[in-house]
Amino acid sequence: MLGSLEKRIISVLHKEKKITAREIFEKLRKEGMASTYVTVNTVLSRMHKRGLIKRTTEPFRGSFRYTYEYKDVKDDFITDVLEDVNILFGKEGIDHLKDKLDAEKSIQLSSIKEKPIDVLDSVPFLEKRINLDRNDIQNSIIKKIEDVSGQRILACYQCGKCSAGCPMVSLMDLLPNQIIRLIQLGQFNDVLKSKTIWLCATCFSCSARCPKGVDLAKVMEALRLLLLRKSTNYVELSDLDIDENIPQIALVSNFRKMTG
Repeated sequence: MLGSLEKRIISVLHKEKKITAREIFEKLRKEGMASTYVTVNTVLSRMHKRGLIKRTTEPFRGSFRYTYEYKDVKDDFITDVLEDVNILFGKEGIDHLKDKLDAEKSIQLSSIKEKPIDVLDSVPFLEKRINLDRNDIQNSIIKKIEDVSGQRILACYQCGKCSAGCPMVSLMDLLPNQIIRLIQLGQFNDVLKSKTIWLCATCFSCSARCPKGVDLAKVMEALRLLLLRKSTNYVELSDLDIDENIPQIALVSNFRKMTG
């Protein structure tokens, strides 16, 4: 893997046909490089030994100096591979290999034409698309949630600290930060169908951890109230088989939270 200085040297060599180490240093210094000339010269020598660049010697003031050129390593690699294949298989072997590759390529192209590929089908975790609309994002329901909870929904920037500290998160179908995000996107049906808003224990761990000061417990309570005000109970008393040993305060707390 190339270092940052090596990449900058190669970018200079891409533009110049033949250049000295001093000229490379001067160009990089104008670009804001903080390295010294000795460092640049050392890196150039190392890159030459690795075969990344080409170095030639030319006479200069009664002595000599090095000049550097960009070397297309890809072309040298292909040349070496062809020489090795020629030694191993000969010309007939190369022609046979070429025919085989062409045949496989034609088969692949024909299969692609028969079955068009949808880019979205190749993403396994993409379950559905969300089409954003101004009317969804600026919906009156968001304002209603903010009025009831007293919180600014758009203040959340999805750091995930609420979900990381929630003691009930293992039982939730949507994470707490996902609830907020879906509200921001106007996807209220997914939020109101979720059991997360009912499993919230109002322990205020999320509220204490939020760097933006969003009290998520109040948002969860606001979502529950919106449903309960429509006479949508999460727990129906007629469906319960109540044990007489259950503390009455636990039942009262549960009914206050789960029923209108």
